[in-house]
Formats: sequence, C-alpha cells, structure tokens
Amino acid sequence: MNEQSIRKLKNKFLLVSMCSFIAVMLIVGGLIYVSTLMVTRKEAKEVTQAIIDNGGNLPAVKVSIYKNPSDGTTSSSDEEENSVEEDLRGNKSLKRGLNEFLSTLFGNGNGALTNKDQWYSVRYFTVCFDKDDKVIDINADRIASIDVSDAKQYALAVKNNMFKFGSIGDYYYQVQNNKNGSIVAFVDCTNQIRITNRILYIALILIGFGSIISFVVLHALSYRVIAPEIRNAEQQKQFITNASHELKTPLAVIKANTQVQEMMNGKDEWTESTMRQVDRMTGLIQNLVTIVRAEEKEDSENRVDTDVSAAIRDTVKSYAPVAENAGETLNQNIGDGIHMNAVESQIRQLATLLIDNAIKYCDEHGTINVELLQKGRGVKLSVSNSYANGKNVDYSKFFERFYREDKSHNVDKGGYGIGLSIAESLVKQYNGTIGASWKDDIITFDCILK
Repeated sequence: MNEQSIRKLKNKFLLVSMCSFIAVMLIVGGLIYVSTLMVTRKEAKEVTQAIIDNGGNLPAVKVSIYKNPSDGTTSSSDEEENSVEEDLRGNKSLKRGLNEFLSTLFGNGNGALTNKDQWYSVRYFTVCFDKDDKVIDINADRIASIDVSDAKQYALAVKNNMFKFGSIGDYYYQVQNNKNGSIVAFVDCTNQIRITNRILYIALILIGFGSIISFVVLHALSYRVIAPEIRNAEQQKQFITNASHELKTPLAVIKANTQVQEMMNGKDEWTESTMRQVDRMTGLIQNLVTIVRAEEKEDSENRVDTDVSAAIRDTVKSYAPVAENAGETLNQNIGDGIHMNAVESQIRQLATLLIDNAIKYCDEHGTINVELLQKGRGVKLSVSNSYANGKNVDYSKFFERFYREDKSHNVDKGGYGIGLSIAESLVKQYNGTIGASWKDDIITFDCILK
C-alpha cells in the first residue's frame, strides 16, 4: 500500500463518516422542524375551527373569580366577564381544552397568564360570504394589522383553494361552507412561524458547525482508524521482501548443485526439469519484488516529458519476432507525437506486460493488436488478442495475483499469474484505470494513464 492508496483510504473513511453524520443530523433536524410545524398547524386549525363553530368569534373563556377570604364574597372585574360563564355553561370540555391550548400556543409558556389575557392575546379575523360568494360580514376587530379591505383580499385569495385549511403569509386560515354560504377564519401565527423558522435556522447552523468540528476530529483520528490496515500492508510487503531474499540462497544452491551434477553425469530429463523449476521460482520471486517496489512509492518526482509513442513502438518492435515464432500476427496502430509526464521505463514495462500476456494467451494463429491514442489530457493504451474461449469469464479477477483462468492460463504458458497485477499497480501510479473486456472472440485490455 503506497502513499496514494493510504490517502485514498483515509479520504473514503472521511467521506463515509461525514455523509453518515450529516445524514443523521439532517434527519434529526428535519424531524424536529416538521414536528414543530405540524404542532403549529394542528393548533392553528383548532383555533380557526373554534372561531368558525362560534359564528366568527373566538369563544369567550371563563375569567378568574376573586374570592375575599375575610367575608367570603366573590367579585369579578366587570359584568361582561361574569356573563361569559353563563354563555359557555354546558360547554365545559371545550373551554378546558381551549384554555390549555391557548396557554401553550399564545401564552408565554409559563402558565402564569390569566384566561382574560389569553382571550385578548389571540389575533384573528373572519370573513363571511353568502351563497352567491358575496362578502356579507367582515370581523377584524381582534387584529390591528389588518383592516377590512385587507381581510377581504385575504379571504378572496384562499376561498376557492383546493385545500380548505392552509397558510398564507403569517396567517393560517380555514374555509368552511354552511347552509347560508361560507366563512373564512384567519388566525395570526407570526410568533409561531417565527419560532418554527428559528428552529430550522438553528438546526442548520448546528449541522454546519457540527460538520466542521466532526471533520476536524475525524481528520485527526483517521490515521489511527486505518493504522491497522496500514500496518498489515507494511507487514505483507516486509514479508514478501524478506522471503524473497531468503529464497534466493537455497535456489542458488539448488541451481549450482544441479549444474555440477550435469557436468559430472551429463544432462537428463530430471536435471532439466529441476533447472526449469529453479528458473521459474527465480522469475516468480523477481516479480513479487517488482510488485512490492511498485506499491512502495510513486516516482512522480522522476517523471519527465516522455514520447509515449516511441516507447510503445519500440516495445512492439521487440516482440514482433516472439509473436512470429508463436505463429501469431502482431499489428499496431500507434498515434504519432503522443507525450505525457511519465517514467519511460514504467511505460515500457506496462506495454511489455500486456503484450507478453497477449502473446501467451492468444489463440493459435490468432491476431494481436496494440493501439495507442490520445484521450483528453491522458493516454489510452489498448492491447487485444484472439480469445475464442472468453465467454462467461469474470475478467475482474484477471488482475488478482496468481489468478489463472482454467481454460487457457496454465503453467506451460510460462506465466506466473501476477503480470496483470503488476500492470494494475503501474496504472494506479498514474491515477489511471485498467480493465478487460471480451467481444466477438476478442479480449481487450484498456489502460488509461493521466
């Protein structure tokens, strides 16, 4: 795992964590806002319904009666308030529910307001229509900000709406038809709407600050979270490096002993087989070391303007005799003058791996095509070969180390099953992509370098 891979892993962790945090905060904030809005709408609907049921006026609420403890007499503030109790007698449940509601919706929230205060704190207006939709009565005595003309305009604006209850500006309204026409009741919910909007703004601000703080904390802790993965990757690379060095000595001894045996007794099929396996093991170890070195660091500081066209063309030329000896046709379509900042040896190694793989696994008397094109600011290298048995094959596994497709990838071909893995490591160093596809008995490996 190189520095770029570690950086990508950390960025993925940050992205997933931040998206999860923001999603949860938005859900919580949204639920709070929606629940507050629904409560406001519910309470506003109860008020407007009470006004409509009372013929366009808010039902009078029973006022507090003062009892003199010295003589046991009772008194009220005025005769009109005493008459309220008579008007609402027989409707105690409505008064009780309305009192509690008004205390919550229009009071100061501490329950200290008297019923008389609650009565006068509600701001509302009503407009009545006859059967011909003509205004016959407007009651705007309970609100100072609305005059008769304004009340009429509001009523006409909402009377024919599809929804009989809703909001317009800072007012909630309810329309109800009756046998004599219809009535529209409006209640001023400016404070409630302001509080609801304030909750929304506070939630958004908290989400914003919370996201910034979370990002800073997660960024500081991200390396600790991915430290085990980094440690495992480092241990794997260290193991491969150490194992490679340890294996070189016994292989060298086996090879030397076999050569001595051949000098003393002559070559036979057993010594030749041993030498082939030794060479194979040596090549495998070299490839493993190549993979580790390819992932250890990026060579971006060593990249210079490179003639990619010339590098690919020379590589194809060097493999022309190999393809010819294998009875295959090697074609090329390489654009002229294609340049990019790169390490030329890496470009040649990438082309070598893909062309060598194509020659090994090409069908008998098949065709191999190498194509190089300019793709935006990047370069596209495509290597294809005849591959009749390529249907229903999982090509994504081709880039796994030591993977072999059973129908054609066998030891006799001379490969190790890690060439494409090395090619993938090289492509990733250039922030590119590599993939395999099959169509019409042709398998194609496409590389895009940036």
